[in-house]
Amino acid sequence: MCFFLTLKSTQSAPAIQEGNIIRDSEIEAILLEIMHPIFKVAGLDPKLLNLYIVASSEINAAASIDFSIFINTSLITKAKNLDEVVGVLAHEAGHLSLGHVARFQDSINRASLIAMASAALGIVAAIAGSPDAAMGAMMAGQQLAMGSLMHYSQGQEASADQAAVRFLDKLGWTAKGLESFMAYLAKQELRGVDRQDAYMRTHPLSSLRVDMLNSAIGKLKTQGKPLPGRLYERFDRMVVKIKAFMNSPMTTLIQHPPSKTTTLDRYARAIAYYRNGDLQKSLIELNPLLDQSPKDPYLHELKGQILFENGKVAEAYAAYQRALSLAPNNPLIRLSAVQAALELPKVDLTKELRELHLVLRKENKNPMAWHFLAVIHGRQGNKGLLALALSEKALTLGNLELALSQAKRTLHLAKERTVLVRANDIIEMILEEQKKQG
Repeated sequence: MCFFLTLKSTQSAPAIQEGNIIRDSEIEAILLEIMHPIFKVAGLDPKLLNLYIVASSEINAAASIDFSIFINTSLITKAKNLDEVVGVLAHEAGHLSLGHVARFQDSINRASLIAMASAALGIVAAIAGSPDAAMGAMMAGQQLAMGSLMHYSQGQEASADQAAVRFLDKLGWTAKGLESFMAYLAKQELRGVDRQDAYMRTHPLSSLRVDMLNSAIGKLKTQGKPLPGRLYERFDRMVVKIKAFMNSPMTTLIQHPPSKTTTLDRYARAIAYYRNGDLQKSLIELNPLLDQSPKDPYLHELKGQILFENGKVAEAYAAYQRALSLAPNNPLIRLSAVQAALELPKVDLTKELRELHLVLRKENKNPMAWHFLAVIHGRQGNKGLLALALSEKALTLGNLELALSQAKRTLHLAKERTVLVRANDIIEMILEEQKKQG
């Protein structure tokens, strides 16, 4: 799933909107491969990590409640290299391991986490890839003062720096990226607030803090080693992918003209032509990459998306199935395959129901999964399970009123005991939350 799950269309693909929280299996896989080892050495459970990638022109990242880390696309695309991104992510893990975000836990319910955190990052959040317009606007409109969420003291920032250095040292990874990123920020210290990167505004910096960081890195017995080469290669492709989806196709084609035939250039052009609605040119660029790397699940996934959104549903489904065979544990690819299957003239609803349950085992707060589950239950005529799925979907989006009404509807329509128990649990949870909010 490359940024969006959308209904099939022959229209050109729109640019990623500023402030969208995006989902992409390839990008998430790379970032999680970095974050999981950091979490382990930080004494945190990698399974608890919630990673959010925010489409934003602001350079920023933040840790928040519920073991959540937000990273803006511009931090990825404007970083000098992967080492800087790793350093920043280690720093945010430091905030989590040191309990700096614990004070937010009581005052912020999880349903409003995305909107509030994104407001602190300098943007307004929206759920990307929603099957209806309401989902895209569900999180909009919530604002938060800069000083109240994910805004740390200089002392906390310095201690998170020290923790990041320790984590990277334990992994044998270089901390030079964190050092160079902080040096870049230090040059902005004398600028006016409106001319500073957002990271400066949410992460107070001082010359003393930079000196302390440099001293800690200098005292390390070993200066660490670069990450495995494959990660640097995948990082370069991730940067190209983000830019190709966020910049205009014209900009991408100027930066990656047909005269350039590297893998990255072809990848960028495949996305640009797809966004221009030119299926033939897009596949001309993508197919040679598939010939070179037939076992790359993300290339097959991109092909599936391109075909699906150009109305080639059967071919898209086949591409998604190939991607899934190469990455069987990836819930986003599986979800894309389900979406394509539901557009086929003949579909095995029982099979796709099983597929969705596999997705929900890994992502039980994914509104798209609950949406398609509701679609299947609706087609099967199971009104009770349809209402429950809609309640779960609304719950993941923070729409408590809708979640409550659908849960109550479930009680009138369902007969299965487990369904009724879950509906009652949702009702009790929402009523308790509303009671807390007064």
